[in-house]
Amino acid sequence: MAHRLSLRMLLGVTLATLPAAALLAQFKDAHDPPPSGWSGPTFKLSQNYPQTVPALESASKRPWRQFDFKKPSQAPKFLQAVLNYCLEGNTANNFADVSQNPVRTWYHAPWLDAGPSGREFIHGMTKERPSRPGELGPSQTGSHDNWAVGFYNARGGYTIGQVWKDPAHPDPRKSTFPAQTVTCKLLFTTAPIAEVPFLQGTLEWQGDITRASGTGPRPTLRLLQLDVAVKDSRANPTIGWVFGTFQYEHDASTSPNWWDHLVPVGLMWGSDVARLKSDQPTQQEWINAARGQKLHLGRKDLVLNGPIDNPRGSCTACHGFAQIATVATPTPPIPGGPPGDAATPAALDRYFTNIKAATPLSADYVSLDYSLQLQIGITRAIASGQASLPPMPVHGMAVGAHPGPPHLKEVTRDPDETP
Repeated sequence: MAHRLSLRMLLGVTLATLPAAALLAQFKDAHDPPPSGWSGPTFKLSQNYPQTVPALESASKRPWRQFDFKKPSQAPKFLQAVLNYCLEGNTANNFADVSQNPVRTWYHAPWLDAGPSGREFIHGMTKERPSRPGELGPSQTGSHDNWAVGFYNARGGYTIGQVWKDPAHPDPRKSTFPAQTVTCKLLFTTAPIAEVPFLQGTLEWQGDITRASGTGPRPTLRLLQLDVAVKDSRANPTIGWVFGTFQYEHDASTSPNWWDHLVPVGLMWGSDVARLKSDQPTQQEWINAARGQKLHLGRKDLVLNGPIDNPRGSCTACHGFAQIATVATPTPPIPGGPPGDAATPAALDRYFTNIKAATPLSADYVSLDYSLQLQIGITRAIASGQASLPPMPVHGMAVGAHPGPPHLKEVTRDPDETP
């Protein structure tokens, strides 16, 4: 099924002349619709984006602001406060519909339905890099797929809506997120309990990950990782964002609630490439040494990355490459993945050097402010032929609307990732 085109393309009118209701449901929910007779849960893209920048929630609703994430004694409190914010109003239905959260509405990025890894129709999950044998612990003997779904709070939802205000011409120049944007992402694995025994009791979802027909049950996936990120001015000297990750651990609690078993892996506000080049732990992060499952981190276990992520990268490095090229051969090129263990200092600089928030790599790019969801969505929309970049200057020269560079590529965490 093709994506719905903007009403501007169909009727020759401007979006500004349309009532608000006409702007809704512009984007597909999932790669495939539910089959006829399906009675299970069905994902709905939360796309009623705010039309104006939402006011900051009260300080009591943003308790992480009282904690200094750069201090080891306060970093876990910062992380827990952000996690609680993401959980509030979402646990009663286990994140089944974040648009109906009674506390605050959350929003999805569009166009992640397209392609082989696109959103499945039950929970809107997209395919991530697979976990190789041993990455999830010594009991893991096979390679297993991972799927995830992420969402933004209202301040982030506003920015997504501005980028996609004209669905036929997504504008990456409008992607600067306001302060206190929060994003949360749930990551699930297909690994069986026998290979990941620490996932006993975790949240389980069925997912249409094999694109099956009929109304029968779909494969079971288990929550392994939960990521959060906050745009925080205290991180402006490095990247302007604070990234954190949690992992589920059965033995972390006796609570019947799966969310009480989420253990912080750590948080970071930069990759500290100077120390990585010296094979030293970085100083722009906090790692929870008390976590029960010592699964891999990032590069040589020196920098934060989640258990589903690439063990050669870092949380912040790949997100810094959320950029859209405006020329066919941009300089520098975006790396195809993190460098190997024997990488040169120059290669480490290219991948791990901190990129400030909303800052392009060079004049050949427009930054998407650390949002890979925007980067992937825009890339897929342009690749489909149903969208093009709007008029924008290239090297200071005004140009008309164009389809973008002929080989616009998605940013991946792994060269083997399927777009």
